[in-house]
Amino acid sequence: MDINQARLKQNIARIRRDIRKTSREMQALVDADLDCTGAARVLVHLQNDLRLYLEKQECEYVRTQKLYHSGG
Repeated sequence: MDINQARLKQNIARIRRDIRKTSREMQALVDADLDCTGAARVLVHLQNDLRLYLEKQECEYVRTQKLYHSGG
């Protein structure tokens, strides 16, 4: 695994942790009947980032598979 793939995996893991944390914080706000608009905005942003990183990871995987099968 090259350095880019390792960083990609680290970023995906970090974003997933941040999503779990933000979801808990948002649920606590909802439970306390407080405004959770800010937390919801952060959560949507994190989910979009995760989607982009997962797409990038998939592209890297496809690229490495093509190189592997072409002998390059």
